Amino acid sequence: MQGNRRFRRWGRACALALLIAGTGVASAADPPIRSYRLELKPMHGIEHGKAAVVKGEVGKTPHRFVVDGVTSLMPVVVLVRPVRGEDGVAIRLSKYGWNQPLRSGEAKGKPEGFKFRTEGEFQIAVSSGRERTPYRLLVWAGDEVKPELRPVVVKASELKDGKGGIPSLWWIVGGLVVVGAGVAVFLMRRKPS
Repeated sequence: MQGNRRFRRWGRACALALLIAGTGVASAADPPIRSYRLELKPMHGIEHGKAAVVKGEVGKTPHRFVVDGVTSLMPVVVLVRPVRGEDGVAIRLSKYGWNQPLRSGEAKGKPEGFKFRTEGEFQIAVSSGRERTPYRLLVWAGDEVKPELRPVVVKASELKDGKGGIPSLWWIVGGLVVVGAGVAVFLMRRKPS
């Protein structure tokens, strides 16, 4: 019985040591990728909305950016372009996880951009197949566009102007009475079987 306990303790200690050693090897091989929060600010030359511009050099390890504070009433544009025409820069947009891109594309020779609306925050990952590839990233969020909605409750005096108001209601009721009378006459004329 005592030997069995020692064996279990020894087994747990070995398993814990292997777990710690395995974690250390994985973290040394794959350093965590940092993400940067972009703060959208008013910019000279942009009349409506706020923007952020990033200038950088990227390789296979992506540059990650987080943008928050947007609402579904704000149009958003994300645009990336390589500085040199022959380079290619890949972009991925995600909402919940970096490994679950919702939109992706590659800018090669011309900019690649996305227009969308979202609520809260979203994520941008920029990468390239070649190391030290210079790129430019623009993120723009426009001013809130609030729709003009007509009131649901209107005064009765506003309905009498012939725009689908009370006179139209009388026509509908009259039509229903005529149809109901026609159905009643048809049913009364049927011969019982």
